[in-house]
Amino acid sequence: MIKRILYILAIALSILACTDDIDKSKRYTFTGETMADFLLNRSDKYSHMIKLFAKAEMFGFLSTYGQYTLFLPDNAAMETYLREQDSIYWATKDSPIFVNTGITSPNIEDLSDSMAVIIARSHLLNLTYHTADMGEGALATRNFNDRYLGINYDVVGERFYIMVNNKSAIIDGDNEVENGIIHIVDKAIDPVEMNVPQLIASCDFFSIFNEAMNVTGFKDSLLLDLDMSYIRDPTPTSGHHSLTYYPKSKYHKYTGFIETDEVFNANGIYTLDDLKAFAEKWYGTEDSDNTKSPRNALHKFVSYHFLNREIAYNRIVCHNAYHDDYMPADADRYDYYETMQGTMMKVIKPLSTPDGLNIYINYSKRALPYNIAMRPHVNVRVIPLTEFIHSDERYAKFDQMAANGTVHPIDKILIYNEDEMVGNILNERIRIDVFSLMPELASNGIRYVYRDENMIFIALPDGYSKSMKLREGFAQTTIFSYYFRDCLELQGNFDISFRIPPLPSRTYEIRFGYGTDYRDSKYDEMNRGRFMVQIYIDGKVASRPEDIGVTNLHVSKGAVPDAQTYDDGVENDKLMRNLGYMKAPDCYYATSSGLKILARHDNAHIRRIVTRQYFDGKEHWIRFRNVGEILSGAQSFNLDYIELVPLKVVSDPLKPEDRH
Repeated sequence: MIKRILYILAIALSILACTDDIDKSKRYTFTGETMADFLLNRSDKYSHMIKLFAKAEMFGFLSTYGQYTLFLPDNAAMETYLREQDSIYWATKDSPIFVNTGITSPNIEDLSDSMAVIIARSHLLNLTYHTADMGEGALATRNFNDRYLGINYDVVGERFYIMVNNKSAIIDGDNEVENGIIHIVDKAIDPVEMNVPQLIASCDFFSIFNEAMNVTGFKDSLLLDLDMSYIRDPTPTSGHHSLTYYPKSKYHKYTGFIETDEVFNANGIYTLDDLKAFAEKWYGTEDSDNTKSPRNALHKFVSYHFLNREIAYNRIVCHNAYHDDYMPADADRYDYYETMQGTMMKVIKPLSTPDGLNIYINYSKRALPYNIAMRPHVNVRVIPLTEFIHSDERYAKFDQMAANGTVHPIDKILIYNEDEMVGNILNERIRIDVFSLMPELASNGIRYVYRDENMIFIALPDGYSKSMKLREGFAQTTIFSYYFRDCLELQGNFDISFRIPPLPSRTYEIRFGYGTDYRDSKYDEMNRGRFMVQIYIDGKVASRPEDIGVTNLHVSKGAVPDAQTYDDGVENDKLMRNLGYMKAPDCYYATSSGLKILARHDNAHIRRIVTRQYFDGKEHWIRFRNVGEILSGAQSFNLDYIELVPLKVVSDPLKPEDRH
């Protein structure tokens, strides 16, 4: 019963954390102190942290202007931390599993300057977060060590706690000072140093999956972190809204969706040999004697569980205050990701169904899956950390945040089955946000960052993402009232290409969604023919150039507002399709003249039908090139998403495509 109550409280707090209209003025006590003053005025309790920041040459920073968040342990907590880390260092020093904590003495005076910097920076964020902002998952802003801090919840006795990395409880939150917020925590924030394979290996309840990672050698595919070859251009470039900077760094990160031994056991899998036999049932016996081959069944099984991007629980799909204000409450939140197997998975929070409180992988709304044998392997639920750690004592100390990624426990065995994906999961309009095409944006804090003004407008250089080529021009991330509340602004004489994710082989209708810079149709004739974009598929011209300077009301696009038609726009939709256009979907809101309206009813949001093409399982690219006037200042091509729609979905007379 207590677990059930805890989970309900966790959900409630997550919802609270996603609410913008909380009256915070009544929740915090202003002290008139800076962070440095706060520590000095309570030096009897926080002298160790004063010494730590001084040794790291960061104490003066705590007096500077800004809006920071500090997680602050007292002296007793710091002494416990140093003593524990010192013990771990010496206990493992001469063993095969040496854990180099970097701490070789329990005394803070003996701490090396470099280690002091790491520990101090682990406690500090460059943005304010009140407890009301902390939903299950991870904070959107990385700490000064460039690591995300995970957030979950716990109950001790009758008290409810917000936990940081499932270790440090906030025992006195929301202490407001002149340059930010201080949260008192009962344990120091341990710098995350384990990578994803080490994190999985450290959890005995992932032992079967860990064996599979070892025998396939796939763990060696999950070791990258900071890309030292990336050199940031420090020169700001002039974007649409302001001076725009290039990303300060480039990290390679990973996300794993992992079954516990308990999940395997429930399916008759107790050993690595059992898992091999299970994998061969689904993936075949090619290269069965070589588990390190990508064609080997066990290797395929393991690789389908990983993404080459870091995604915390609250960012697996697009749902929180900064998105939910821009999407109807009952609109499903979903996304599509390429796995490291080279195949696709769909993730969804199905808010249009009774399952809307959860996030699922390969969710099916059918009563039965297309392939009946797949019944135990669709609707795979991603288990929130708060629920997971309270479901079994063995899981209580699990911290899902690794140095180079995140690990999520799941409740069923996850597999890829082509028949199921073609006949069910991916037998739908596949709308992929342009930011989802580039894994590096999620891994480097460039996506879902709407509270951090420093990260809203980021210029993307050529080569920053392996899935994007910028031959010429300027590409800038930005937020507006678009799908997922983001878009890519393209300016100059731009020429940009994106790799299309690996979809099952068949013919697709290819579309893209974008926004014009002019919402008022009175400018259509003035702008007509000025701003033209040519679209290519695999280097070949795919259709006539797109005139991005006119609204969808222009005669060339054919839109008539639904309210001005006798049939709510049904016949007008057909007319627009014949011209190669569609109105925007009704699953997100746009802002027009200060009013929030469904994007379908906004003249500036447009879907362009490009062509129909057979995809054969090989690599394919879509290219957008400016063939009109050079875009500058207020003029930009605002690329929002692409759509890849199986012909069966487009042309099914018994089930016309919906407007979502």
